[in-house]
Amino acid sequence: MFLNKTILLVGCISAFVTLSSCDNKQRDQQIREEAEREIVQKKLSEKALKEQIIIEDNKVHGIVSKINNTEELSEFELQIKELDLDECLVNQGFLTIFAPNNKAFNNENLGVLDKKSSDYDKSEAKKALKYHVVKNKWTAEKLESEIIKSGGSLELTTQNGGSIRATIDKTNIILNDESGHTARILSADMSPSNGSLYIIDSVLMAD
Repeated sequence: MFLNKTILLVGCISAFVTLSSCDNKQRDQQIREEAEREIVQKKLSEKALKEQIIIEDNKVHGIVSKINNTEELSEFELQIKELDLDECLVNQGFLTIFAPNNKAFNNENLGVLDKKSSDYDKSEAKKALKYHVVKNKWTAEKLESEIIKSGGSLELTTQNGGSIRATIDKTNIILNDESGHTARILSADMSPSNGSLYIIDSVLMAD
């Protein structure tokens, strides 16, 4: 009788210990999962904060700000604002823009960018402006170096899916568009915080 009670007691204690052990493991697992969730949430919050800081900095020191403060680019500024491209140029990481100066827009063959023209279409005008935008930061030094390294002709892919061919003529960098026209870079890289900005003397046109 005493032996049976002892065995029963040992069995109960063993079961209790096992249950307690399981509970402890579950609690430890929950604590670990909660800690991991907090770490992930913290990282996401920090990332969002960093991205917001970058965006705010780009608004003040970035490409759009440089364009807005350059008198020579007032027509280009007007075009990107009317087509709601200014926000895109703030938020899309590092970009290089070849911005036509005011004189470049006097060309009578630019119906695609002339709101008074019967050829004007907002979506086509957007594509035409995106043809002046290239992904990543291309400094003047890097651009010249890569042209030379590529045998004198460097192909750049634009944001509208087209391409521009960059070459060097004596000391000038020349941009050749798909329609057979050329544009000369008038300014060196103006070094905005989110990329590179150049002033060119002609509007580039895709084929």
